[in-house]
Amino acid sequence: MSIRIGTRGRKFGQCNICGEISKLTEDHTPPKGCIKIKTVELHHIIENLGAAPPKSRGLHSQNGVKYRTLCSRCNNQLLGKEYDPSFINFVNTVGNFLKTELHLPSVMYVTAKPQRIMRSLLGHLCAQGVDRYDKGAITEPIKQYFLNPSIPLPANIKIYYWPFPYKYHVMARDCALVDLRIHEPISIWFLKFFPIAFLVTFDEKGKYSFRLTELSKWGEESIDFETELPVFLGKILPQFWPEAPTPTTLLLYGQEAIVSFDWKKRKRKKS
Repeated sequence: MSIRIGTRGRKFGQCNICGEISKLTEDHTPPKGCIKIKTVELHHIIENLGAAPPKSRGLHSQNGVKYRTLCSRCNNQLLGKEYDPSFINFVNTVGNFLKTELHLPSVMYVTAKPQRIMRSLLGHLCAQGVDRYDKGAITEPIKQYFLNPSIPLPANIKIYYWPFPYKYHVMARDCALVDLRIHEPISIWFLKFFPIAFLVTFDEKGKYSFRLTELSKWGEESIDFETELPVFLGKILPQFWPEAPTPTTLLLYGQEAIVSFDWKKRKRKKS
């Protein structure tokens, strides 16, 4: 099954985050400083859940995964200058540890500013999808949190992270996670790429227990609050969690759920 993916919004339109009508700019996810930028092939996650990689030709994107959906202020001033540097530093520090050939401890600590990391993460996930400004119970509080550095993370949002040592990039929003033992779905967004993965949950029911390191525990701290974030290197989840079904969970996807492959490597395998 082939699902159409759109990444290039109008050159002049409504920003996905703030709603301003202006010239739209391209947002890279992850930010440019995190990974080596390359030409990638994009597919909807559903096409990647089979035993073999997708056979159909996906959407080619030069310079990595990017969406033309944000105004200059949200993309360049807030993400690029204010929030992304903390996100990039955290990601690259974890990546350097995972790349080393030295024996690693079971847990490492990274000095970081969690409030800036969370705003960066949510901003990039909000950029996913063309013409996605429509605000509701989930996205309106994120908008206010992103634009105002003095307010806390919305109380209904939890953000988790874990090391991700796979050459695989997937991002999704508007998903419903169902634990078949609980029968109460929750909304989730997630972003995974080497060397880190993030899971965002909304209105998480008390019966859910992800047993992951929670970034949102620092959600009420100041914008420049700095702490030692633990990264449990011995806690490696399966590569395709949470997107692939398990005996106890399944995920329902919206339109904005993509996986990307290195186009050159895919081309060599096909030839």
